[in-house]
Amino acid sequence: QTFIISWRNPTKAQREWGLSTYIDALKEAVDAVLAITGSKDLNMLGACSGGITCTALVGHYAAIGENKVNALTLLVSVLDTTMDNQVALFVDEQTLEAAKRHSYQAGVLEGSEMAKVFAWMRPNDLIWNYWVNNYLLGNEP
Repeated sequence: QTFIISWRNPTKAQREWGLSTYIDALKEAVDAVLAITGSKDLNMLGACSGGITCTALVGHYAAIGENKVNALTLLVSVLDTTMDNQVALFVDEQTLEAAKRHSYQAGVLEGSEMAKVFAWMRPNDLIWNYWVNNYLLGNEP
């Protein structure tokens, strides 16, 4: 049997949610799947931030000696956030604090705001190309 968790898009009402909130929900889902199937363990697949959540849960299970997960497969999940990357070029302590304040006041970090960060990782392709084509050359978008 296959079971899938799809997180709902957060709103201001969920502004206080943290990683532990998602992990607790995942623990509840794992227990529900094991109860439904009668299995002693399961296989998990986590994509993107879901992979981070799954990894944290598997680590928790390992720390307390529970063997509820047989295998974990990850897709595009960044686990080592200490490595230098292009996003780090734009982040200093002041910028990070401003972003946190903005997210808290708005209640969520909108996908469009996150898309801007990723666009600036490839500005020639994802930003300046459109300025040159549409504004400077006067072409239709």
